[in-house]
Amino acid sequence: MNLIRLMFSQFRLPLLMVFILSISSAGLAVWVIAYTNDHLLHPQSDVKTTLIEFAGLLLAVFIIGTASQISMTTLGHRLVYQLRRTMVKRILDTNLERLEHLGPARLLASLNSDTNHLTSAFISLPTAVYGLVLNLGGFGYLYWLSQRLFLATAGWMALTILIGWLLMRSTHARIDAARNIEDLLYEDYQAALFGRKELALNRERAKLFYEQEFERHAASGRDQEIAADIFNGINENWANIMILGAIALVFFLAHGVGWADHAVATTYSLTILFLRTSLTGLIAAIPSLIGGNVALDKLNSLQLPKYRSDFAGLPQTLQPNWQALTLQGVRYRYPDSERDNRFSVGPLDFTLSAGEIVFLIGGNGSGKTTFTRLLTGLYPPQAGHIVLNGAMLQEADMPHYRRLFSTVFADFHLFHHLLGAEGCDANPEKIAYWLALLALDRKVKVENGRLLDTRLSQGQRKRLALLVAILEDRPILVLDEWAADQDPGYRRRFYTELLPLLKALGKTVLAVTHDEHYFHVADRLIKMDEGHLHPFTADSVNSGTSEATPAEIGAS
Repeated sequence: MNLIRLMFSQFRLPLLMVFILSISSAGLAVWVIAYTNDHLLHPQSDVKTTLIEFAGLLLAVFIIGTASQISMTTLGHRLVYQLRRTMVKRILDTNLERLEHLGPARLLASLNSDTNHLTSAFISLPTAVYGLVLNLGGFGYLYWLSQRLFLATAGWMALTILIGWLLMRSTHARIDAARNIEDLLYEDYQAALFGRKELALNRERAKLFYEQEFERHAASGRDQEIAADIFNGINENWANIMILGAIALVFFLAHGVGWADHAVATTYSLTILFLRTSLTGLIAAIPSLIGGNVALDKLNSLQLPKYRSDFAGLPQTLQPNWQALTLQGVRYRYPDSERDNRFSVGPLDFTLSAGEIVFLIGGNGSGKTTFTRLLTGLYPPQAGHIVLNGAMLQEADMPHYRRLFSTVFADFHLFHHLLGAEGCDANPEKIAYWLALLALDRKVKVENGRLLDTRLSQGQRKRLALLVAILEDRPILVLDEWAADQDPGYRRRFYTELLPLLKALGKTVLAVTHDEHYFHVADRLIKMDEGHLHPFTADSVNSGTSEATPAEIGAS
């Protein structure tokens, strides 16, 4: 029902037309049964005329049935396409907190596995709808033939449906369990791909991972899917044998009890045999339909924001010529249900002025990454406010506030398409200028605004990520440990040439760094310690009067 409800909400008129076609096709099929009984088994007119009429009736069944199945299949694929595009858009509109809570494995399983299950369900839906409508029409015809035989057959079929429903519940439980295991399998796939270097170096770890994690999950998923197929196979064969048993019941009631004559019993038996194929087809489609409903429930459990077709623009209330942004008493605490000592940051009081270069230092786990995510609006403050040019920002302003920033985080993703300001194509001359400045002009090829190959060293990939950020032409650059993977020569060039050049171009830079030899380049130094910000001076590194020692500063 959830699948039908979803399709009805998306394609109301096309779905109504498909149901009309399905009902018409099933009605014609029942008409074929009635015509066979009245004219072929008991001829009442010329044989030639009868055969011509019967051929016309078969042609109508073929045309309407084919149109019904093609329409439903096409509609199903249209819905899957719509579901995929809306899912990706909803993910793009979801805040970082929610995405990190869900995790990439669960999201990838939903985008890939769940949409595939929905595709299979919609492919099976025409068979199920046709079988359901045809059986309803067929049993209506049986009721018209003999009410007493129909009531007896209905009781027999009620027992069939009851046992089938119990088997279907077991099938549903196994399919649901198998789908939950798919999330774990996607985590294993990620470990095998992203941990390939560590697993190649340590074969004992590879053996442990393969045998105790992946193989266990894969075997569990296999067992659940086999069990689901077994219960469905039992259900299908149960229905098949009970339908054939219904024929024996009809002949017993007709000849043994005298409820009907031989002609009615024969027509009854032929009708049941005719309905047998569609009924078993309906039962065979049940696993796909159950899988589709499970997949739909999984997609809904992600609790992503509602679909919006547009991408919000920069409103007039946020001035592009910003002068200062301030964090006032901002706090953030990570949710964690497993332990009480949840890491928290704040209260943070910090002001960033246009055109300055600020270095952020601090040890591992001090809260630097959380601070940069709060500053850029990727994490919403749980307390406190962000003030831009003296105006306090509201939650609705945050998507537009984030347009002030370009970033290169430690876990950056390198996109191939180079964009300029406001999302337009980047200027080719500007691309060439910065490629040369980043010493990549002989390493990287750009064609039609796209990077052709990004299979470079990590340091070179970081330079490309900086190129992408600079070309976006946003006023604030946030760089997280950018120089850590650069060779000493280019690291020196970054601090002594690139940062002063970016400042001369009017850019504001906040850089997370541990390079104390270049602290003099910054206009200001701040230190993050246990979730709190403290002022810091370059002179204190040598004097030893600071709260932090050089060893602490250099920790990474």
